[in-house]
This record gives sequence, structure tokens and C-alpha cells, in this order.
Amino acid sequence: PTLFYYPSLRALPVWSLDDLHGSQADAIRAFQARTADILSEYDELRTSFRSDYSAVGEHELHAGSWDWHSYVKKGERQGSFAANCPLTTTLLEDVPGLMVGLPFGFAFFSTLHPFSTIAPHTAPCNLRVRCHLPLRVPSGRNVGIEIAGEQHAWKRGTPLVFDDSYEHHVWNNTPDTRVLLLFDLWHPDLHEEERQAVSEMFDQAQKQRRNHH
Repeated sequence: PTLFYYPSLRALPVWSLDDLHGSQADAIRAFQARTADILSEYDELRTSFRSDYSAVGEHELHAGSWDWHSYVKKGERQGSFAANCPLTTTLLEDVPGLMVGLPFGFAFFSTLHPFSTIAPHTAPCNLRVRCHLPLRVPSGRNVGIEIAGEQHAWKRGTPLVFDDSYEHHVWNNTPDTRVLLLFDLWHPDLHEEERQAVSEMFDQAQKQRRNHH
């Protein structure tokens, strides 16, 4: 992690659903059953809304073209997404520990266009685990993600849960577009009181920063 490290949390590059709390695993499995419906909402959303990736300010990460359509961006829910993707929004809100209210929380449709890459990077903290739900995956080996030195292939409708505080990078060296739903969960080892304390600490830090400007 580049900014904040919370000690004594389990550190696994890739998590199985069994590594999560049972209620989290069940909620993530619910996405699998609705993959086609989520993809339909994505396709409809893209006809009306442009990518909001440019607003985040992390342009140096990618080469090529990478679009975001966000429900949670830097911890804040986006009302336009909820209005246009009611099923996806409901499924996200049903996940225990969906990370909101903290600037490290994101949930968005991630569109990696043909012949595009995302450079090796690490998360700013170890407070979260990240889930990818692949919706549209080009065939072959020229698309994938490497996490902590190990390559993984996405499979449509099969969640990939990983700790993005490990170095990871992504590539799509195909003529087709790769689409997935990405969302962040609080690290399962953090109890509610600990989450609250961390959130309050970052709230205070942001208030102090604003007061100095």
C-alpha cells in the first residue's frame, strides 16, 4: 500500500469466495446469476452517458482507451447510475461491506478497449478487497490480469476477488472490448467499529485539508 497500512489483516493476493464472510459470498454469487441482465444495463447506460474516468485524475495508469461508468466514485454514490441501472445498483447495495463513504471506495463498469493496457500499480491502502465480475471477455490469451506475479484469465460471469494492494496490471491486446463490473469491499477482517474509526479518521483528515486551503 502506498498511503495507509492497517496491521494484522489477512494478506492474500487472490481470494476465493470461501475466504469471504458467508453473506458476502452469497451476495457476490447473486451477480453470477444475473450476468446477462447486468450486461444489458451496461449496454443501455453506455448509449446515454460518457465515461467519467477523466474526473478521477489517474490518467498515467493506462495506454489506449479505458472507460468508467461509476456508481461509487471515491466513496460517493452517483445518482444517475442508480436511476439507469436499478438491478446492478440493488445487487451492489446488497453486498455486505460495500465500500462507500471512504475515498478509496469504487464501483463502476470498467471498459478496456482494444489494444489497451493498465500499467502495474498498487492500491493506496490494504483496507479493501476488490471484485471483478467479467461481463464481456475477448477470447484467447491476449487479455488478462497479473496479480502479484501470477496471471489470471477472466471468465464471463465468474467473480475474481483480489487484494489490489498487491502489484497488478491488465492488458487487452485483442481487437475486442473487455467489460467488467468492478466494486470494492471493506476488508473482511475489519469489524464495524474499526471501519467506523477508519472512516472518521479520513473524514477528519479531509476537513483539515479543506481548512488549510
